[in-house]
Amino acid sequence: MLRVAYKLILVSTLVPFLGIFCVCAEIPSPLSRPVSVSAMNSSLSDYLLAILRSAGVPGGIAIVNDSCEGASEQFPEFKGNVQDALEGLAAAGHHIAWSRAGGSLVIHNTTSFPPMLRVMVREFQFSRKESLAKASSTLLDTPEARDEAKALRLIEYGPELGFAKLQQPSMPPDIATFANITVLDALNEIAGGHAVWLYKESRCERNIMSLSWPVR
Repeated sequence: MLRVAYKLILVSTLVPFLGIFCVCAEIPSPLSRPVSVSAMNSSLSDYLLAILRSAGVPGGIAIVNDSCEGASEQFPEFKGNVQDALEGLAAAGHHIAWSRAGGSLVIHNTTSFPPMLRVMVREFQFSRKESLAKASSTLLDTPEARDEAKALRLIEYGPELGFAKLQQPSMPPDIATFANITVLDALNEIAGGHAVWLYKESRCERNIMSLSWPVR
C-alpha cells in the first residue's frame, strides 16, 4: 500500500511540471535556420526569397520601391543562418527589417510595414482547400482593403492580384474565419506555415502594387 501511495504522489507531482514544460516549449526561431545561397545578380526581393527558400522558412516579404532605377544588383554567396544573412544585408546598406510570427518571418524594406498590410479587416474567411492566390484575392477584396487601396491610389498589377469578385469559400470545416485581423496577419494565416508571399509597391510614375506566392 505504501508503494502504491508513493507512486500516486510521484505521478501527481510530475504531471503539473510536464504540463508546464509542454506549454513553455518555445518554437524554434526561423532566424537560426541554416542558409546556403549562391552569388546572384538579382533584385533584393529575389535574393531575400532565395534566403527563405534555402532555409525553408515560411512568411512574407514586403518591398516598396520609391525610385525608377534598375533594381538588379550583385549579391554575394552566403553560408550561415538566416539572421546572419539579413544582418549582412543591413550592414551592406540595405534598409531592411524583420519580425517573427511564430515559426514564420516577415521581411520589409521600409521603416514600418506598408500601410496596405496594416489595414484592419473586420471579417475575413477563406477555405484552406482553395489556392493561395484565390484566398489572398478574397482578402484584398474586403471593403477595408479596397478602401485603403483607393486612398493610396494603388493600381493592382499581376494575374494573382485582384479586387475581383470571387466566390466565397464553400462550407465548414475547411473554412478559417477571422475577425479584426490585419492584412499582414491574414496573409501569414493563408501561408499556413509553408508558403511565402511577396508584396510589392512601386511608386515610379504610377502607384502599382502586386501580390504573389513564389514559394507554395
